[in-house]
Amino acid sequence: MSTFSDALAALTPDELRGLVRTRPDAFFPTPPSPGALATRLALPGSVALGLRTLTAADLLALERLAAAGAELSPVDAGAIAAAGRGSGEALTRLRERAFIYGPNAAVRIAPGTLSGLPAGWRISDQSPADLAERMAQIDARQRRVLETLAAAGGTGTTRAAAPDADPETPVAKLIAAGLLVRVDAATVRLPRPVREALAGHAPRVYPADEPPAHDVDQAAVDQEAAGQGLEFVRQTRQLVTELLRSPVPLNKDGSVGVRALAALEKTLGFDPSLAITVGESAGLVGRGNVDDADVLAATRDGLGWLDAPLHEQWAAVLTGWVASPWRTDSGHRLLAAEMHAPDVRHARRTILQAEGDTQRLLFQAPIAASGMRDALIAAVVSEALATGALAGGSPGASAQGLSSPLLALLAGGDVAAAARGLVPAEVDQVIAQADMTILAPGPLVPESARFLERFAELDSPGLASVWRVTDASVRSALVGGVASAEIHEWLRAHAIGEVPQGMAFLIDDVARTHGSIRAGSALSYIRSEDPTLIAAAAERTGVRVLAPTVAVSDLPLTRLIALLRDAHLQPTAEDERGVELSVAPEPDLVPATPSTLPQPKTVPPAQVERIVEAMRTSAAAPGVERGVGDATEGAGSAGSAPGESALETLRAAARGRRHVRLGYVDKNGRGATLTALPLSVNAGQVDVLDEATDRVVRIALPRITRVVLA
Repeated sequence: MSTFSDALAALTPDELRGLVRTRPDAFFPTPPSPGALATRLALPGSVALGLRTLTAADLLALERLAAAGAELSPVDAGAIAAAGRGSGEALTRLRERAFIYGPNAAVRIAPGTLSGLPAGWRISDQSPADLAERMAQIDARQRRVLETLAAAGGTGTTRAAAPDADPETPVAKLIAAGLLVRVDAATVRLPRPVREALAGHAPRVYPADEPPAHDVDQAAVDQEAAGQGLEFVRQTRQLVTELLRSPVPLNKDGSVGVRALAALEKTLGFDPSLAITVGESAGLVGRGNVDDADVLAATRDGLGWLDAPLHEQWAAVLTGWVASPWRTDSGHRLLAAEMHAPDVRHARRTILQAEGDTQRLLFQAPIAASGMRDALIAAVVSEALATGALAGGSPGASAQGLSSPLLALLAGGDVAAAARGLVPAEVDQVIAQADMTILAPGPLVPESARFLERFAELDSPGLASVWRVTDASVRSALVGGVASAEIHEWLRAHAIGEVPQGMAFLIDDVARTHGSIRAGSALSYIRSEDPTLIAAAAERTGVRVLAPTVAVSDLPLTRLIALLRDAHLQPTAEDERGVELSVAPEPDLVPATPSTLPQPKTVPPAQVERIVEAMRTSAAAPGVERGVGDATEGAGSAGSAPGESALETLRAAARGRRHVRLGYVDKNGRGATLTALPLSVNAGQVDVLDEATDRVVRIALPRITRVVLA
């Protein structure tokens, strides 16, 4: 009988190249022999990675082979190949990944393959249409049976499983209700849909056939995605700008408090949660210590991003979102440790590759999808729409599809180049209107956008935006160090046509009342023509009054200016000649901690050829050693040494309901032999049913010396 190592040694060069492409982790470094390759391919980590590349049709074919006993002895795959559309292709994909081997008339499942599947999980299990009603009718004893089976891996042994057992027992009632599956007269199994319903989740149906592809109008998808993506860029820009003005204090655990987040949302006019997590992942915002306080603040990378062209800004936030290790749907405080889930990056990528279509996801990546709750899938799709990664989900839109920048990102291409052609040309001209609004007919160049944001409030977002000039917005600009003359000069340079007289009057009127107090360094002083303002400043900031119109302070000028502003006195700084100065405070910056995209492991073409040559050479050499699991090949007639091969034999026998002869050392140190049915193998021990005495025997794995299929 051909062993797994023999089958690997007999692979053709093209088959070896396919195996390197589909199971690359097993070839770092190059295996010295087919036996070593067999050992690596049977490792749990390698098996788990390979199984995640299988479709629902592939897994269904694998389950049919397992049901036919292919894990322990060769089976004819002809009937399985003819079982349904795509079954033949599924067997080919399983063979390409070395999950099965041997000719079609004598196919075996490779060692370790079935152990890599989630415990008690079967894709072929079907959910009754009235499962919810059946679950609602079970009593407390029946529910305890189901919960015990779920905790034990899904399979259990009981006398009540026999067809002639008492029909009034909880197990018999559950079998009759279709909530348990009778494996044999002494064994029951908990179906996957029942386990999902027991956990409070909606049971899933994994399609055996790939959902039909829909036609995607890529131009329409890109147009919609660009609008969504640029709106998210605008929100992120507002967030970074606001954090430059005023960092947000953090809780002791580094999370953003509920009140701090609410205050930031009120200031910005939108929920900044997604922008914060994406900005943190992209390195635009970060957490650090400023003035002995932990804060959320902008970074130097964020300053550079503000000056970047619009298509590069979109590319940066899109990449930051895909690489983000944060979940915003967990219900915990923003940036709390409970929200940090690096594995969500893999889930996000998998959902995107299925274009956010749940049925396509369940077919393309069933094992990965089995670990994703519906809430996570919905959250990823919502975030993809918001960032411009996905579009077409709105009513009346074209079929949902991935944007060109996201496709470039998933393919490892130039995201900024893909975004460049989708972003409308930036404009540097605006239209000032008599209703105190300013219309930007397109995306503004970064420099103009930042200046406009300083003295106007966003009234209507979009590619063409509308901004409103108010008393508060002009005063905010003056407080930030922008002189009224600078605002007038900017409007003259960038406004098409005349600036409305009312807008000019508003700016001058606010500026006239702004700066009634004059401050300078003595270390610092304040002066004003109005004695009541000096008295108010002395009362609120502790300055020392020298005269009704003059006071001095021991504080540096910038600190005194900040205190006066906090007291709502609106000061203006001046030099020794009385010339007005701009003393806008330097922003508090923190280090950036950008996240990285997890890269799938691949083998360069030149390395593939070297691997193929080395494997072919070693396979032709005499005396090639056997790999892990090869002892299981002959387990029906010979024993296997204790270790991984014995462990796999026990697991395979438990899954296939096959008896084994165990050689082991008892508690007194004496050798013993037992023929029994393995029930479960976990936690370093095996439970077997000794049918001669009708009792379950538990044996520690290190005590086992020999395993032979009976």
